[in-house]
Amino acid sequence: MGKTQISSNKIGAKASIAILITAAVLMLLITGIQQIYARKQIRQDLERNAEMELVIKARDVNNALEDVKLALRNHVWEFEQFLPYPDSLFAVTRRIVEQNPNFGGCCIAMVPNYYPEKGRIFEPYTLRRGELIETVQLASEEHDYSKNPAFVLAVENDSSFWSEPYHDEEDPSVTLITYTLPIYDACGDLAAIVGIDLITEWIGELMNARHMFPSSYNLLFSGEGNLICGPVGKQKHKDVEQIMGLINDSTVKQKASVSGNITLFSFVDWEDQAKGSVFYYIPKSISPWHIAVVNYDDEAFEPLMKMRWINLLLTLAALLVLAFIIQRSVKNISKLQQATLEREHIDSELNIARKIQMDMVPNTFPPFPERNDINVYGSLVPAKLVGGDLYDFFIRDEKLYFCIGDVSGKSVPGALVMVAGHTLYCSLAGHESNPSRIMQALNEAASKDNETNMFVTMFIGVLDLPTGRLRYCNAGHEKTFIIGQEIRALPAKAHLPLGAMEDMIYTTQEEKLAPGDMIFLYTDGLTEAMNMKHELFGIKRIEKVLESIEKQDGVATEALINKVSGAVAAFVGDAEQSDDLTLLAIQYTPQEKPLILRESLTINNSVSEITKLNAFVQSATTAVHMESNLANKIKLAVEEAATNCVEYAYPPGTIGTVTVIIEADDTKIRFIIEDAGADFDPTSVRKADTTLTVDERPIGGLGVFLVRNLMDSINYERIDGKNILRMEKNYQGVSIQ
Repeated sequence: MGKTQISSNKIGAKASIAILITAAVLMLLITGIQQIYARKQIRQDLERNAEMELVIKARDVNNALEDVKLALRNHVWEFEQFLPYPDSLFAVTRRIVEQNPNFGGCCIAMVPNYYPEKGRIFEPYTLRRGELIETVQLASEEHDYSKNPAFVLAVENDSSFWSEPYHDEEDPSVTLITYTLPIYDACGDLAAIVGIDLITEWIGELMNARHMFPSSYNLLFSGEGNLICGPVGKQKHKDVEQIMGLINDSTVKQKASVSGNITLFSFVDWEDQAKGSVFYYIPKSISPWHIAVVNYDDEAFEPLMKMRWINLLLTLAALLVLAFIIQRSVKNISKLQQATLEREHIDSELNIARKIQMDMVPNTFPPFPERNDINVYGSLVPAKLVGGDLYDFFIRDEKLYFCIGDVSGKSVPGALVMVAGHTLYCSLAGHESNPSRIMQALNEAASKDNETNMFVTMFIGVLDLPTGRLRYCNAGHEKTFIIGQEIRALPAKAHLPLGAMEDMIYTTQEEKLAPGDMIFLYTDGLTEAMNMKHELFGIKRIEKVLESIEKQDGVATEALINKVSGAVAAFVGDAEQSDDLTLLAIQYTPQEKPLILRESLTINNSVSEITKLNAFVQSATTAVHMESNLANKIKLAVEEAATNCVEYAYPPGTIGTVTVIIEADDTKIRFIIEDAGADFDPTSVRKADTTLTVDERPIGGLGVFLVRNLMDSINYERIDGKNILRMEKNYQGVSIQ
């Protein structure tokens, strides 16, 4: 073996090791980034779910308290009727307690000296002791209610209110709250104060009937920081006292949630050292009471921890495989007698890699045969068996997501980077609709530990199909053309390619496409295509080809790609292809039918306004002669979406409006819901896992899941400071279940 060949073998071995190490680093980077974004997303989902949990529990508590108030008010007329007959008041208080098993007692405390014949004070009282109900005259010198602060406050305020929680004198384990209501005589003068003693344990059972996680629990406490009720029975938690102490501790560091509607803080259990979070807020409906939900991190982040161990094991397995490949590669390089066999083996693997790479890009055309508003065609021709170019497109929530990219490296290194970048792009675009944020995440992954100094030029676009609004971000990629009434280039801000600078800030640009407009994208394999004279194809020749196409009517995307491919092939001639060549054409072809109905309704952000919306939707579905079962499902979906806007779009105490627009043609009906509240994309909410049982399923996601299942499509855009949600349903020829 000659020295030159030995040196060449050593260089080849080092190159193979470098390639494999690069792949291992990228795998670890992708895993780490996924963990970071997954934890952040879980934390955001936890806040949203906690907020929804608190809203639901506050509603349940409010309904329960309203039932108590209603039960008492339904008997006010009896108290007023029997005021002239003081002994009859005993029967009224007893009847109220008998009819309401959750009431611990009921009393009517008369204004002092109201019945002179009964003495200065007179208080008929019925109390419940388990199954026993007892009626007594409670007032005495030892029990002078006229000196009780609650009675004095009720007389002075001349209004109803709830007391602070207190313990039953005979059974300290029972917590009570009292609702008081003034009673007036026929002359309109204050005659007495009626009080209902409510056993709070049943409210605790109501609040803790279902939880976000097995160890989660809910608390209800007064504005003074006194615990009203919490988990009961087997659900009781030893750390309730600790949590209440932290809530009342002004030194505990608290912060607002992302929505700003709730307050939260972290804690560590004194006994088990378990970490957790407390979320609480003051609902309008039961103000000044507070409601809180307590969760533990080990349950909230359990899926992430499982995924972390799985990723670790897979990474270790991959590293073992890579180590094995390295060892085999070095060994095979040292065996010169197997050079030919090894070459055939490598060529075979590269052919498989080429097939895998080509399978990653869309290769079915037309890609969306069921749609008439978009026409897409792409082509990728690697210079080697595998290449570093990529393109992709897919439709999610009535938006076309597309990208095109070019890795600085060619062959295997470029293909590895391309696969990693393409995989991460698909993961990010699956729940993110802002091109610059997707580009930012891709750049952070590409820049971290980029010892090989490889970079990627990339163009990411998101086309909103209902409006033609194109949002895009260009990271050092080739000029993009729009073919319409004229040929024009999309404006592109000066962004560096991915991997060039870790702290590069990317911004989103916008363009409005007109019907028929076509987007043409390509990699530098087109502009730098070289003929036998070493001349480049260049931008001018691209523009000339596009101008010749623009003069023809009805040119489809496939014809455009074929025309450009033919032009560059004729220019290159017999010269060897020096770079990967990727072309992508997208034509926006919306088809609008004449509307037979267009109406709008604007309501305030109040739940009571939903009844107007239901009548509005009912009127529209009736106008288009929609089948009643389908109309009810559509009304449910619109109510769910609009209620979400009414309850959460605006900060508590803020008055805002929600506008619902209904458009219908002879086959489809569309609902457009607009509000000027906080930025919130419901299509980014992760779908609820309906395969889980009710006890296993976390709170949240079901509203969006319901809307997705009831409507054919949903679409969200933030335009001019407004949230715009579009929902569409085909109501002609639909099979009703």
